[in-house]
Amino acid sequence: MGATDKASHRIVGSSGDPEQSVSTRDIAGIALAGIAAVAFGTLAISAKFAYRVGSPVLPLLTVRFIGATLLIALFHLLTRRSLMVRRGVMWRLLVLGGVGYGLETALFFGALQRAPAGVVALIFYSYPLWTVLVGFATRLEPFRWKLVAALVVGSIGVAIVFTPEHGGLAGPLFALAAAVTVALYFILMQLVLRDVEASPAAFWTSAGAAITTALTWLVFRDPLPSGAVIPALALAGASAFAFITLYAAITRIGSSRASVAAMVEPIATIVLAAVLLDERITTRVLIGAAFVVSALPMLALAGKKDVPAADSL
Repeated sequence: MGATDKASHRIVGSSGDPEQSVSTRDIAGIALAGIAAVAFGTLAISAKFAYRVGSPVLPLLTVRFIGATLLIALFHLLTRRSLMVRRGVMWRLLVLGGVGYGLETALFFGALQRAPAGVVALIFYSYPLWTVLVGFATRLEPFRWKLVAALVVGSIGVAIVFTPEHGGLAGPLFALAAAVTVALYFILMQLVLRDVEASPAAFWTSAGAAITTALTWLVFRDPLPSGAVIPALALAGASAFAFITLYAAITRIGSSRASVAAMVEPIATIVLAAVLLDERITTRVLIGAAFVVSALPMLALAGKKDVPAADSL
């Protein structure tokens, strides 16, 4: 999730690494990134509550994306911000949202139907590792040994979590597929975000996902149980709020520092799953979590440059 930081207090040297000073802007940006991470971390929990009352995936995703799109549009209306982008950019965002993000979300929610939320979250949040691998392959990311070290540490953590104590591998495989899909999505978004600001991009990608899921739902006509309405609305609200606060954080502290603060996301999911869903936190999961979480700051602080885009909400 890249961005060019326009904050006046940041000084960029010839190497491209910012010299940072602590300020109110820094504190606000870190706080916003943490809040966004917690909001994203609630998605798996809301989905689990919907599944408990027999909700299928499609109507749940349709309500989520339509609701999130409307809420982001309302945010633009209240703040008098424009949603307009160039036609070519708009179509690319719609396709990326409808195909890329829509597929990733379907895989993620499919994993939640087959495995505990904590395990799904830990495997899914290995996506920064896969993003770097794809970046190496496409040469969008220069090779760095520090990134390789992060990949090794994170991969060990994923391997530990990936070995289930009971049951099949379907849930972990779905989660891993979702992580790889979102990595490809972010690489493509890195290119598109050069031509559009962050907030309109969030709207159009959400709209693309809403269109795709709604059309698919019209084909299968799976009903949304009345007991799943509140969890579905919670998904929509959390998605819209998380997108807005995350991009607000990026404009203040840049994508690298925001991603470090966002490490609380999988931890938030695990804690919420234990508190609200009575899911057991095993020693194996804790060990895997320690490896994965330790790899993420290594990735963020390995000198990776921010994506030149998303200058404002």
